[in-house]
Amino acid sequence: MLVRSAAWGLASTLLAFACGGSSKPDSNPAGEASIGSAHGGRAASGGAAGTPVAGQPGDTGGNGNAAGGVNLGGESGCVGLECDVPTCAVGTTTSIRGQVFDPSGTLPLYNVSVFVPNGPVPELVPGPSCDRCDSNGAPGVPNVTRATTDETGSFLLEHAPAGENIPLVIQVGKWRRQVSIPSVVPCVDTALSAEQTRLASNHTEGDIPRIAIAAGGGDQMECLLRRMGLDDSEFTTSAGAGRIHLYGTPSIGVDPAITHFDVSLNGGAKLPPATELWTNLDSLKKYDLLILSCEGNSNEFEKPASARQAMYDYASLGGRVLASHWQHIWFSAGPGVVAGTGTWTDREDPSASGAPLPATINQSFAKGAAFAKWLVGVGASQTAGTLSISFPRDNLQAANPAVAREWLTVQNPRYPADPKVVEYMSFTAPVGAPVGEACGRAAYTGLHVSLTAPPGEPPLPGFPLNCEDRPISAQEQAIIFMLFELSSCISATDVP
Repeated sequence: MLVRSAAWGLASTLLAFACGGSSKPDSNPAGEASIGSAHGGRAASGGAAGTPVAGQPGDTGGNGNAAGGVNLGGESGCVGLECDVPTCAVGTTTSIRGQVFDPSGTLPLYNVSVFVPNGPVPELVPGPSCDRCDSNGAPGVPNVTRATTDETGSFLLEHAPAGENIPLVIQVGKWRRQVSIPSVVPCVDTALSAEQTRLASNHTEGDIPRIAIAAGGGDQMECLLRRMGLDDSEFTTSAGAGRIHLYGTPSIGVDPAITHFDVSLNGGAKLPPATELWTNLDSLKKYDLLILSCEGNSNEFEKPASARQAMYDYASLGGRVLASHWQHIWFSAGPGVVAGTGTWTDREDPSASGAPLPATINQSFAKGAAFAKWLVGVGASQTAGTLSISFPRDNLQAANPAVAREWLTVQNPRYPADPKVVEYMSFTAPVGAPVGEACGRAAYTGLHVSLTAPPGEPPLPGFPLNCEDRPISAQEQAIIFMLFELSSCISATDVP
């Protein structure tokens, strides 16, 4: 295994304020733009309320008229950056556009909220929280204008404020970056670069969820986060200051797992055992997201019923859980309602040799359809609705449609009477809670991201030397999509 040879590019990030958008009615037939006072702005007098801006249903900060899509001030007048939204000629607007990328700046991201805030952006508090989407897609933060990225990662902010150092927030769950746009020219389109719109690669650039990774002998999820651009400095033990804490898991007669860092990172520190992570709810509550790598076995002895209950309680409080392959024990043998999320039976793998099999993407719901389009767009799929999967596993045959959602399935030829295998499923928590009461989200995946050393070979080197130096694979791209979907706020459409 090789260490990556090139460092990820870094960019300085300026903290900003966000906004909600309106301006006075079009009183400039000559087409000249007019702008309010500088940021922090005066309150404008008059101004009748209008209708929501097209393409931004539910936004309370943006209003437009039928004549030219120009924002109108509310009854009490504009506030803050609302006062810097120019009045443009009919048919024109001040806009900001770009594409949001993962921390590496190479993989576009779907369903990310991008907005110009209209006030201080609150700090993010680590730990589970009931993060539900509101009509603005950014709970508690008023905005001047906002948009959500499409399947290409693209966004367009219309009726934006003009001027220098315009703040912009890019956020999905607790992944958040705040940047300052040097100049937005009135009544024209301002295009941003990928360097301006990628997520943070370290915590000095922006917010990264506090993540715990149980490093397994059957998969190396820690390497996936590294390949998508997160700096090595963010990987530490639970005693370190990094945003990603690595824990060790047993290597019992199957595959060896990493046990320590390389001496070049964190002094070669030994990984604390994962049993310390899930020993009780209080330990889990230190984190926003748990990534549980496949261990090559279920290792039930280290996951007692009390730990499985704590895991479910964590998700119900708003935590996020991603369980890889044999980590399905947290669900299949979890508290009754969790076990009821699917039909769980450990069967022989669909492909004995690990040869790729075509998987079908469930496009019956909006995010599933977007997933299919996204995979084609990033080159992971040649045909919309399919994905080639290497080493597929067979442990989940169906998700309970009343409480869970199937994303990806394959056919197992070994069981012709019941061939369907679910390779990715998700559910909200508490399980079965109605819209408005669901807080957290958990997911199971049969997809793997990295090969580990077979039994009998020398132990893996310490992190990050255990990670291959190679591009992200198509299968990994699919998991990255799911990772950010898992992190996102809970919407009404996420609850079956």
